[in-house]
Amino acid sequence: MIRSRGQSVLYAVLLMPTFILVFALAVDMTSLQMQKLRLRYAVDLATVAAATAVDERYYSQTGRLRLDPALATATTRDFLMRNLTGMPGIPEPAQVAATADVSIINQTPAADPYTRAYLDRPAVCARIRVPYRFLLLGWIGLRVVDVTVAANAEIRT
Repeated sequence: MIRSRGQSVLYAVLLMPTFILVFALAVDMTSLQMQKLRLRYAVDLATVAAATAVDERYYSQTGRLRLDPALATATTRDFLMRNLTGMPGIPEPAQVAATADVSIINQTPAADPYTRAYLDRPAVCARIRVPYRFLLLGWIGLRVVDVTVAANAEIRT
């Protein structure tokens, strides 16, 4: 009869770190996807709000819709800051909003400079980069990744 005393302890010692790593990976990837989804909603809402910044003077003179670049950019940044405030993992919403890439496209047809989507109306295009800090994978050295989210909104009539 072969003695296998302590063999299960050896399996536990060898497999437990692997199970912990897989669990940490699953938790952090889920958190990362949730953060990316929240950021997507924030950028979408900001661009939709900014797409209402119509250049009224140009419209009254020509009868065609066009965005006011200064107002649309300011509206995008303001709504970004509002939507990011209180979001977990975003310590400086004002800084993220201030460094967001915002493009106002009035000459159409055109392509979104960030996603290359086809634009057939004047549009607001925005992209933000936010550092995401992993909670559990920091134990193995993977601490921070940049999450980049882009969105656009066109004027609808």
